[in-house]
Amino acid sequence: MTYSIVSAVGSGSVVGFMLGLLGGGGSILATSLLLYVVGVGEPHVAIGTGALAVSVNAFANFGIHAVKGHVWWRCAIVFSLLGAIGALLGSTLGKSMDGDKLLFLFGIVMVVVGGLMLRPKKSVSTVPRPI
Repeated sequence: MTYSIVSAVGSGSVVGFMLGLLGGGGSILATSLLLYVVGVGEPHVAIGTGALAVSVNAFANFGIHAVKGHVWWRCAIVFSLLGAIGALLGSTLGKSMDGDKLLFLFGIVMVVVGGLMLRPKKSVSTVPRPI
C-alpha cells in the first residue's frame, strides 16, 4: 500500500472513532488530517472530502443511538433541517474565499470552540422541552 492510502485509512479510522466516542469534532479532525497527514493540497477539497466522510461516519453513529432510543427526534429534525440550510450557505461563502484565508478562519473557530469547552458546564434539565 502507498503512504496516501495508509494515511487515509488511518486518518479515517481516527475520525470515525472520535465521532463515535464523542459525537462531534469530526470535521475539525477530518479537515486537518486530510490536509496535513493524507496530503490533500487544496483546502476546499479537504473540506468537501471531510464533509462527506464525516456525514457517513455520523450516520453510522446515529444508527446505533437511534436503535438504543437516544435520539430526541423532534429536536434532531429541526436541528438537521436548519443545519442543512446553514451548510448550504456556508459552503457557498467558503467556495468564494481563498483557501489560506479559509484555513485561518477555521483555526480561529477551533480556538474559540476549544475555549468555550473549557468553561464550566451549567446544569441542564434532562426533561425534554418543546422545540
